[in-house]
Amino acid sequence: MHVVVLVHLALASLSYSAFLPQIFQSRDHTARPPQLSSWLAGWTCTCCKPWARLQTGPNPFTKAKANSNDGIGLNENASKKESKPAEDIPKYVLDYAPLVHLFSGEKFWPCDIAEHLEHVTPYLNYTPIRATSDNMNVTNLDKLNEYTHGRFVYLTSDDNVEERPGWLGGEKNIPDDPEELYSHNQGTYRVNQRPISAHSDGQVHGGRSDAPAVLVVVNKGHGIVDAFWFFFYSYNLGNLVFNVRFGNHVGDWEHTLVRFHHGKPKFVFLSEHYFGQAYTYDAVEKIGKRPVVYSAVGTHAMYATPGLHPYVLPLGLLHDQTDRGPLWDPALNVLSYDYNHTSDVLHPSKLTPSAPTEWFYFNGHWGDRFYPLGDARQYVFAGQYHYVNGPLGPRWKHLGRRKVCQGRYEDPCVVRQWLPGEKSVGGWPEGEGEGEGVGEGEDWNGDERDPPGVEWGG
Repeated sequence: MHVVVLVHLALASLSYSAFLPQIFQSRDHTARPPQLSSWLAGWTCTCCKPWARLQTGPNPFTKAKANSNDGIGLNENASKKESKPAEDIPKYVLDYAPLVHLFSGEKFWPCDIAEHLEHVTPYLNYTPIRATSDNMNVTNLDKLNEYTHGRFVYLTSDDNVEERPGWLGGEKNIPDDPEELYSHNQGTYRVNQRPISAHSDGQVHGGRSDAPAVLVVVNKGHGIVDAFWFFFYSYNLGNLVFNVRFGNHVGDWEHTLVRFHHGKPKFVFLSEHYFGQAYTYDAVEKIGKRPVVYSAVGTHAMYATPGLHPYVLPLGLLHDQTDRGPLWDPALNVLSYDYNHTSDVLHPSKLTPSAPTEWFYFNGHWGDRFYPLGDARQYVFAGQYHYVNGPLGPRWKHLGRRKVCQGRYEDPCVVRQWLPGEKSVGGWPEGEGEGEGVGEGEDWNGDERDPPGVEWGG
């Protein structure tokens, strides 16, 4: 009985994040003043009840004026195409690009956003938008913002997701074996007996996926550059508690952030559900000099180590699992962009000059709206739904954050200087520096997650 009560209380609080005091001490005080150390790590929204932002606002079936002047209609920044040459992606961003171990028993692999759009129809809440569902693609997705500014638009699966259509699983996008790709190159690294090849340029590579990753580089000034690596999956399979699964949703955006200072990697942030975890670059596992991260089975939450990762509930009842499955090298197939976080303008980089930008400005959800209880696929356990809303896109992941963690500016940001299970390598007092920061953000409360100039209005 006590365990059931604890489960119920913990599930009821899933929408809220716990925080520990921010503690960060520079290990190189000669390189920068302590104030800058705190600022580097602390350049972030507590979580609210899911869908709270959807319970207010204008009539969702009202079409927004095409020339809306509130920053939410057809995004002016997306359409004016400023006359600015494409930027180079700094070489160090690619040199320190993360390598991602996908789970060996994964059923829902990385997916291509362009292909995802071929299998969904835009809905206003639960009503299809017939007029725009045809020819919807990455070059015109922002036009859906004409409808309630995109706020209530959901890219809804054309198939019954319970039947697991092939596009949902993305099996064809499993990364290639890096040994097959680079067997002609000299030098190999081995991870659990899996060959990881060193390319002739001295860089270490994993396998290539046909699903492109998305790289968004944000220059914050003062020598600070944030490299956001976004990974898209067409489906998120929730975890089990007492053989009850909750948290499924169509569409899934995860990300890893590498923060640089004057070209040197300093911090790594990993998104995990409604929260996340930050580490110093020195703390994380590496192959060569590239950070190694782990994608959890089903949920694709990002972690720094393989194994079981309990969260929220006591006794490890709710946990993610990671292992050294296929090693994905997102730098081998990527859509790369330069983003101005103050003007909200995205440009393709010289690395991929033809990369579309319109999809980035879509304000709606990349999956179905949570199914009503009258739907046979839906049920509720301890106040939590089996199926929840699809997520918002990368533009809504606080790209202009000051702290390396994601959240409100006044929230603490805990940065670990060691991996879980290890002793401190940086001098923090024992027991400090552990805990979760905030993560995904699609259900945050407040406006700090919103891109610049966004005002939802009444």
